[in-house]
Amino acid sequence: MAQDSSENEKYFLLKSLDDLDREFAKGDITDKDYSQLTRNYKRRLIKLTKEETLSRKEPKLQNTKKTWVTVISLVVLALISGLAIANSSGERTGSETITGSIRKSNVTKLQEAQQLLGDSETWGQAISIYDEVLEDQPSNVEALTYRAWLRYRIGEDSDPLIKDWREVRILNPEFADAIIFLTIALSDESKFSEALIELQELQQLEITSQLRSVLDSQGLIGKVYAEAKYDLLQNAEQPNLYELEMNTQTALEAANYLLQSDKAQRSVSALKLFRAILEDDPSNPEASSRQALLLAQTGDVALYQRAINQINFAVSQNPRNIEVLLTRAILISSSDSQTACSDLNTVLGILELETTEVSSQVSQQVDNLFSSLTCGQ
Repeated sequence: MAQDSSENEKYFLLKSLDDLDREFAKGDITDKDYSQLTRNYKRRLIKLTKEETLSRKEPKLQNTKKTWVTVISLVVLALISGLAIANSSGERTGSETITGSIRKSNVTKLQEAQQLLGDSETWGQAISIYDEVLEDQPSNVEALTYRAWLRYRIGEDSDPLIKDWREVRILNPEFADAIIFLTIALSDESKFSEALIELQELQQLEITSQLRSVLDSQGLIGKVYAEAKYDLLQNAEQPNLYELEMNTQTALEAANYLLQSDKAQRSVSALKLFRAILEDDPSNPEASSRQALLLAQTGDVALYQRAINQINFAVSQNPRNIEVLLTRAILISSSDSQTACSDLNTVLGILELETTEVSSQVSQQVDNLFSSLTCGQ
């Protein structure tokens, strides 16, 4: 077990050195950081090599029975320790021996730090707590991740913080918190191709509702995909979802991001995304509705008629979908108020079955449309 642990740490150190070389070659880390980290990792490798050499020179115990008892005892102890570590947050490499009292103390510290994250006035305290944890456990992924995030939020230089998150990605490739924070930082630095790689790995993982809300509040998925694939959208006549590396929901979010951006030809790019969705799913209600609105807004008579035909088809395929019904009511309000009012009545009937705040807001909008169309009068 000790040899396995030593071999695991050697693998981690060698891989880290390779990663440092790649990052340094790309200019992602400074000369100072590269020299310091390389020196530290090599020092740890030398120490491990010396320990292995000394271990090989130790004389074998003559009492075979006693040797086997010792080995079995160590194996049992290692298994128990491994189970305890696997069920706790903190050190994931198994390269350091940590007593139960220290681990319990660090778990408590991490819980205290988490309680300080919601108030920017207490971020300094949280950073200090994470520093304490990392003194005991230099590879604690939670402390590394959240200390870097708080430092990022208070405006520190992003390069060393990105390096911290990349180190966490090596220690625990499935720690979603680090992936999200790294993606945000790369996106803010306009490194959208790198951010897309991280985001695609994140989409393969199960994440908590809290992390999902971070993604949604940042509009991160739409932004990263739209920016990373913007040149393709501009240069290709009509890319499909496979070429764009998007699914339906991703393409919808990317289109929404583009429509709210100040990019040139943003409407054309959004239309290409909607067409890519409809090529894969011809009756998709969101893509049908939003594409129809864009076509109608051009002012071109032929495109307006095409929009009407499309939204009529969308309603026939999705007769209980609120978005398509509202879109048709808006588009035909001046030419067919009777059908528009019927669509609005259907929407109200659907909303009566729901009690969410969003439903209340939509109901108010529908009431306003009713008033403008004088429905029921």
